[in-house]
Amino acid sequence: MKKIITSIAFIAISLFTFGQFSAVVLDDLSADISNTIYDEYVGGNASVTTEFLVRNSDTVAHTYRCRRTIYTVAADDSTQFCWGGLCYNWGTNLSSVSLAINPGVTVNFAAFGFHAIFNTKLSTMTRYVHYQFYDIADADDSTGVTIRYNSTVGINEMDKVGGTISNAFPNPANMSISVKYDINEFSNTGTIVFFDMLGKEVKEVVLSDKKGTAKINVDDLNSGIYFYSFMVDGKAISTKKLVISSK
Repeated sequence: MKKIITSIAFIAISLFTFGQFSAVVLDDLSADISNTIYDEYVGGNASVTTEFLVRNSDTVAHTYRCRRTIYTVAADDSTQFCWGGLCYNWGTNLSSVSLAINPGVTVNFAAFGFHAIFNTKLSTMTRYVHYQFYDIADADDSTGVTIRYNSTVGINEMDKVGGTISNAFPNPANMSISVKYDINEFSNTGTIVFFDMLGKEVKEVVLSDKKGTAKINVDDLNSGIYFYSFMVDGKAISTKKLVISSK
């Protein structure tokens, strides 16, 4: 089983634009993986357990809950996540328990922190499951990681799908944004899909060319925080954060 972190950030965050989030997510090597896509490779009829460390990087204590958003899974998959000393099965996407973390402290699973168990059947599709850690006193103070579960069948084919996308400008925005994108030569179709904070799809834009700058109207979105995913041939290549300011 091989684990890597994509080189493209899942959410590009400017400290001056959005402010600094208090929670930091670390992998088992203590590398910062906050707001990235984290890759796990798993075969059919197999199970994989992923543990993340969560650190409060602030100078005051914060109390966090964990929210799961299931983007793409096979019908016969199942998953469980644990946070705050309790574990939650397939039907529960928000932890009922909050975990208080003192300033500068890092918690692991043994200290009631996070881990997730994912069980697969025979499907070889790529699955995406997002985990968000947010302060119960301020939901905007949140950090997340998307786990991308890749089949061990056809990994080389997966590498052929790809492209790049820039950060949205302006950000925050209220009327429209511009993003530069480039779909690689091995891929065909590209879309940009917008999600709200709960993971609900709210907008989709089909890209007509393989390379260019897309100007997208966002005046139909309410004020708040959104994520937009760059999808190439149905696979999420990169997901970034967008703030819609007051109209």
